Amino acid sequence: MLRPFELSLPKTLDEALDTYERLGPDCKIVAGGTDVFVEMHSGKFETKQIMSIIAVKELEGIREENDKVIIGPLTTHNEVDKSPLIQKLFPGLCDGSTQVGSLQTRVRGTLGGNICNAVPSGDTLSPLLTLDTQLVLAKKGSTRTVAFGEFFLGAKKTVLEPGELLVSIIIPKPYANSSSGYIKFGRRKAMDLALLGAAASVTLSEDRKTFKEVKIGLTTSAPVPMYALNASSYLTDKQVSDEIIKEAGRIASSEAKSRSSWRCSAEYRHEILKVIVPQAINRALQRIK
Repeated sequence: MLRPFELSLPKTLDEALDTYERLGPDCKIVAGGTDVFVEMHSGKFETKQIMSIIAVKELEGIREENDKVIIGPLTTHNEVDKSPLIQKLFPGLCDGSTQVGSLQTRVRGTLGGNICNAVPSGDTLSPLLTLDTQLVLAKKGSTRTVAFGEFFLGAKKTVLEPGELLVSIIIPKPYANSSSGYIKFGRRKAMDLALLGAAASVTLSEDRKTFKEVKIGLTTSAPVPMYALNASSYLTDKQVSDEIIKEAGRIASSEAKSRSSWRCSAEYRHEILKVIVPQAINRALQRIK
């Protein structure tokens, strides 16, 4: 049962930043509310102040701007998945968005909320990590931009300062002969948190026979979205082959900081990574071809 709270509903970004500064750090921010209200209802935390930013139109939408794509944090997972622009340029992000919760959650839940919630199992996080995403953060009187990988400090911990909101998600457009993919591994095929996830952003040489650049991101393999640096570097300038891709999976598995939990053991997670990392790479390759 939800305990009583005061709800603020700003209509503009300036109003939201003013309100957030006035209410202070005890105020909880809600976008889609698919996480906050569930946790409140279960008694995980209480708050007397909630600010819903759902009516701030400036935080909505997907648009192109020169060599980049800008996504508003209030863009829902369903809107990401259905966007022709995202499908064309960042299909790995679509893969992740389609794996978030149920259809009802994807229609209501937002990309910005998935980022700011900062849970290690977030399905959009490793795809965004491999796409060189940048996040624009704002509070009253100042704005700053941080690299996606630097946003997370730990499970459910971010660099957001008191009074600061995520206001924009910026992704550079990919090079020619590039694509991306994400593979989620769970105990069932619907409405389940990822036991593991692997994302790959791949760029091939002009003749499409050699890896020019590969970025591999791992989900639920560390307290934060993790970049498999050694596996990514290993593939650079190598001929595309099944054995090379399989070896990248083994290297990524050795880099992972997986831990045992009631859901599965660390040893099992390491073995699964050897399988799903190559699957993510091959998914991106098929999209290039």
